[in-house]
Amino acid sequence: MKYLKILGLAAIAAGALMAFVGAGTASATQLTCKNASGTIEVCPKGTPIHLASEGHAIFDNEALGNIECNSTIEGSLTEPGTSTTTASAPIKAGGLTFTNCTSAIFQVLRAGTLEIHTQGSSANNNGTLTWTGAEWTVEKFGFHCIFSTSNTDLGTVTGSSTTGATATLDISARIPRTGGRSGIFCGESSPWTGSYKIDNPDWLDVD
Repeated sequence: MKYLKILGLAAIAAGALMAFVGAGTASATQLTCKNASGTIEVCPKGTPIHLASEGHAIFDNEALGNIECNSTIEGSLTEPGTSTTTASAPIKAGGLTFTNCTSAIFQVLRAGTLEIHTQGSSANNNGTLTWTGAEWTVEKFGFHCIFSTSNTDLGTVTGSSTTGATATLDISARIPRTGGRSGIFCGESSPWTGSYKIDNPDWLDVD
């Protein structure tokens, strides 16, 4: 009995330690940019963020089929990140676009907020991107589907120190279906893939 009690206490202590370590690594995110003189510094609040798709952003929904669009995402940093806060950038009104879509109509209802996190437990200039609060409708072939994001993992941000130029975002995500007249015919979620260039700021690292 005493041996089991000791094992139980050890397990609790180990769990607490893992929770502490996990919380510390997840919260440490900071974005760095180059200023006008070429010096790398923490990106200031209000830094404009602009992403443009390279080629097409691709939705491959089971009801709607393959849909390819040009896309842009535009916002500004309200929190560049610290050792205890996550870098975040609300997308401005009209800052999320899907255009020239193949045989489909996209309507953005809400743009939401992006959050950038360090990749794993170490700062390697790269990160991951999550998206909360976005919502849009897609109509095609008479189907009507609504998709939304809630802390949705979008993919990988590759920093400028890695690319040697502008940072990039490679999307490999599933966007949950949350409504629409066509209901379950839209499926539970829709795969979204594509590559975006972060052309503003023209130098961006995730530290």
